[in-house]
Amino acid sequence: MKAYVLRALSTVLLLSCAFYAAAAELKVIDPWVRAAPPNAPALGVFMTLENHSGAELAVVAARTSLAVDRVELHRTMMVGDVMKMVPQQKIPVAPHSATVLKPGSWHVMLIAPEKVPAIGDKLQLTLVLGDGSEQGVEAVVRKGKKGMKGHDHEMKQGKNCDRKHEMKSAKECKKKHEMKHDRKCNKEHEMKHDKDCKKKYEMDAE
Repeated sequence: MKAYVLRALSTVLLLSCAFYAAAAELKVIDPWVRAAPPNAPALGVFMTLENHSGAELAVVAARTSLAVDRVELHRTMMVGDVMKMVPQQKIPVAPHSATVLKPGSWHVMLIAPEKVPAIGDKLQLTLVLGDGSEQGVEAVVRKGKKGMKGHDHEMKQGKNCDRKHEMKSAKECKKKHEMKHDRKCNKEHEMKHDKDCKKKYEMDAE
C-alpha cells in the first residue's frame, strides 16, 4: 500500500513538473483587449507569444473570466477577393520564435460578451496549449490604433451591398412608377379622345 501511494505521488509530481515546464516555455507579452462600443458583438484580444523551447508550441483554445458565448482563435486572411476572419484550430509558435497576435492577423475572439468592458478594465484569460498545459494572463482593455481589417472590410462590403440593393430597388420603383404613370396618362388620353370624338359625332349628327 505504501509503495502504491509513493508511485502515485511520484506520478503526480512528474505530471506537475511537466505541466509547469511546458507552460514556462511560453512567454506572453503585452496582452490587451481592443475597446469596443457597448453593443459590440465580439471583442478582439491581442498579444505576443514567445516560444523559448526547441519545439513548436501551439495555443489550441482559450478561456476568459468575462461572460461570453464562446472563445475562438481567428486569423484574418484573404478568402477569394475578400479579407475575412477565419476560425483556426490552433495558433502555432515556432521554436525560439514569436507569433504576434494583432489586428488584421492572428487574434483571440470573444464572441457575444454579456457586457462589454470599459477602457482600463482587466480580463483574466487562460491559454490552453497543445499538450494540455495552461498559461494564465491578464489583458487590459485599451484603444487600438488599427481596426480589425477583415471585419471592417466585411462590414464595408455589407454596407456597399445594401447601398447597391437600395439603389436598385429605388430604380425599379421609379421605373414601375413611370410605367404606371404612362399607362394612366395613356388611359386618360384615350378616354378624353373618345369623349371628344363622341361629342364631335353628336354635333355632326345634329
